[in-house]
Amino acid sequence: MRRLARVVTAALLCAALEAHAQAGGEGEANVMPCPGALAWNQAHPETSDAALAQRDAARTLTDPALRAELDARFRRDQDARIAWLRDLSDQRASKAVRMIDADDVQWLKALVAEKGFPTAAQVGERGVREAWLLAQHADKAPAFQAALLPVLEQRHASGDLDGSDLARFTDRVLKAHGQPQRYGTQFTPREWAGANFGLPDEASVRGIDANRRALGIMPLADYVCMMRWARREH
Repeated sequence: MRRLARVVTAALLCAALEAHAQAGGEGEANVMPCPGALAWNQAHPETSDAALAQRDAARTLTDPALRAELDARFRRDQDARIAWLRDLSDQRASKAVRMIDADDVQWLKALVAEKGFPTAAQVGERGVREAWLLAQHADKAPAFQAALLPVLEQRHASGDLDGSDLARFTDRVLKAHGQPQRYGTQFTPREWAGANFGLPDEASVRGIDANRRALGIMPLADYVCMMRWARREH
């Protein structure tokens, strides 16, 4: 189950959550039972997929070929993971995910070395998010992920990358290097089910929430509720 929690990608979950949080689901039983998260999403419409698409539609991308490549790699990543999630015992599907991740990290390393990490001007915010996803799945290259963290912080500062994506990437890098998480995003469902969401005590939760407020993302309790619901339902 620990592996399952890692491979359910943030982008896939966000798509499901967007449909339920903003459209209200298909009947009461399907509505996300997280009033705090629903209220936060409604108060921050600029973070929705629809708002992102609208901003991208107003751009003239400077590197449409790169955007097309990112789109293709994103779809391949998602298709492989969805196939694996249907049957986690499927060794062929598991191997396919590993091979795709290995290919993507080598491609992303070459891209960053030649052009740098993509910007919204080049590939749109969606393209930046797709590049972020490839980096998020580069767990076999922790040094590369760590080197990308300052760049992704710059992308967030310039408005190219959402704060929730930066939080997940930051925590992933910290966890890979044996350091405490800053935003509480990389615990397992079992850890999240504990009294303090995987953290040692209430003081730690308050510290995490202070970090989340500074980054402009929802409180930890609301995030955990949303993610636990998403992983159960989707």
